[in-house]
Amino acid sequence: MTQSTQSLPLVTTWHLDYQGPELTLPLWPEGVYLQEAEVPSPEFSQFLFVAVGAPWRWYGRLGWTYQQWAEHLSSGQVRTFVLYQRGTPAGFFELCRHPEHNNSVELKYFGLLPAFVGQGLGGGLVQAAIALAQQWSQGRVWLHTCSDDHPAALSTYQKQGFVLIQTETEVSAAPVDYATAILDAAFVHSRLASFKQN
Repeated sequence: MTQSTQSLPLVTTWHLDYQGPELTLPLWPEGVYLQEAEVPSPEFSQFLFVAVGAPWRWYGRLGWTYQQWAEHLSSGQVRTFVLYQRGTPAGFFELCRHPEHNNSVELKYFGLLPAFVGQGLGGGLVQAAIALAQQWSQGRVWLHTCSDDHPAALSTYQKQGFVLIQTETEVSAAPVDYATAILDAAFVHSRLASFKQN
């Protein structure tokens, strides 16, 4: 291993399968409710991705254009559920169904906005995500998380019935200048261009 390779940041990714019991939707505290975002909205989904993911340097969809978001959300294989507290978005999760893998369902993105962390909402949100994934799936429910995510992410998933099936460590692909990347110029410019076309 060269000196330059040694200095690059590494990230560990854990792949997990759900092997627990069939779950039901949780009971929420007063003023808290979960609702599916049934109308595809690139603006709203991009907001959720950035608002929840920024503290953990989520980058997988930074650089997506407005059209990429629209196509993804309109594919028929994606469902987004948003947790609200007194009318304010508190968190979300996205489920992706994979027809090429026996309609397995992946818990693709999951998390709370920073202001709502530590209020006891995370466990219920995981339970809801599993229950709704089970209803939509014809088999496997799975996810992956990594060492750059919330420190409690892996243990939270394992406590809810996910089992570790694979671990891999590689050089992080996160943008070096994350503060600039998160401004997502490609999305902003393509969204403005879509207004001119309409």
